[in-house]
Amino acid sequence: MTFTRPLVLYIVFVAAVFQLDTASIMSTLTAGPHFIRNSVYPISRAHIEDKSLRPKGVFTLREGSEERAWHIKPAGIHGSFFSNDGAPTGTKGEGNKQVLFAFLDGETPTAWKTERVASAGKDSYVIRDLHGKFWVSIPPQPGTPGLEYQIEVKTLILNPVDPPVYPPEAIFEIVKA
Repeated sequence: MTFTRPLVLYIVFVAAVFQLDTASIMSTLTAGPHFIRNSVYPISRAHIEDKSLRPKGVFTLREGSEERAWHIKPAGIHGSFFSNDGAPTGTKGEGNKQVLFAFLDGETPTAWKTERVASAGKDSYVIRDLHGKFWVSIPPQPGTPGLEYQIEVKTLILNPVDPPVYPPEAIFEIVKA
């Protein structure tokens, strides 16, 4: 992404006035195919799914599992739409008990906001909805072969520090495919 000098100066000025991190402002995800991981675990739809048009779960897969590319599409000021294997994503569930699904039958997808977590690495982000609920990954546990854990979307209780410190299960590596 190329910025003109006046735009860069304006961003630096706004960041200084509002005490924002310029690296976070200028490091946005680009549209197109990406891979999403939590640590070494791919985040994707399951490899084996039924053939219905019901929503399909999005899971934390085992290390070394084949990854399905995500497609990130800008949704204006609301964030971005994340699609996995061609299906846009959103949540189902009530209150704080929500999980991530890929929608195949025209359900309304969720616009996701990403925030760079510089302290966790160059391509590290948290992903949240417009209500402040975050994606949370539960890594596969030893001794549970074949069991995959669906991504939860929930409110996180964070210490009031700046910059925020997120738990590792809420930090995702997002890299170009």
